[in-house]
Amino acid sequence: MARPTTRSVLSLQGATLGERQLSTAPTRVDLELPRGTAALIQVDDDVDAASLVDLCMGIVPPADGTVRFLGVDWQARTPRERLTRRRRIGTVVQTHVWPSHLTVLESVLVARFYHFDRPRDEVIADATALARLFGLPGLPAGRRESTPRRALVRAACVRGFIGAPDLILVQDQTLEGTVDLAVPMAQAIADARDRGATVLWIVESLAAEAVRFVQAEQVFRLGDQGLVRVRRR
Repeated sequence: MARPTTRSVLSLQGATLGERQLSTAPTRVDLELPRGTAALIQVDDDVDAASLVDLCMGIVPPADGTVRFLGVDWQARTPRERLTRRRRIGTVVQTHVWPSHLTVLESVLVARFYHFDRPRDEVIADATALARLFGLPGLPAGRRESTPRRALVRAACVRGFIGAPDLILVQDQTLEGTVDLAVPMAQAIADARDRGATVLWIVESLAAEAVRFVQAEQVFRLGDQGLVRVRRR
């Protein structure tokens, strides 16, 4: 797989997580993610995992250090500029992605329609292909409360990969050990990387079935000593 050599899509330099749930020690994160690469980070604590996602997206500032997306420090941008730049990031998460006033289908499609002004038929075809990859006949048309958990998990995967984001953040807790998503997720990641996307997967365990098929250039564990490079078993 050819990889273009460009600046890092995501760069964390001495970035320190804020308040933590299971430790009072500050955690420093140094990470460079070039375009078209993948990294796995094992994070034991759900709160730390969510904080890391927010840090990468510029939603919360680091307690110290810098976080750059596409070469620009998040904190050097206005709130409106940060919102615009987040449109280039796909996220596979469950929290705050299914608003009550939208159906699951609308929640998946609205960002692509609004942010990138793509033709409706093109977006729907993209979403349908991803839904089938993740084991759905199509995207759920109901609201969150009437949609089975299994379908919501898969719809979240579609939402994260649809379009052509520069960065895709996957939070392992979303998948909750769903073994039958292992191969589809690996395929979606490989396809995204072929298009030049960078993928950061925050996992609860590096031994999980869902990450076993993912070829990652960098593998870490996040703890009190910051990011520590590890070997996968």
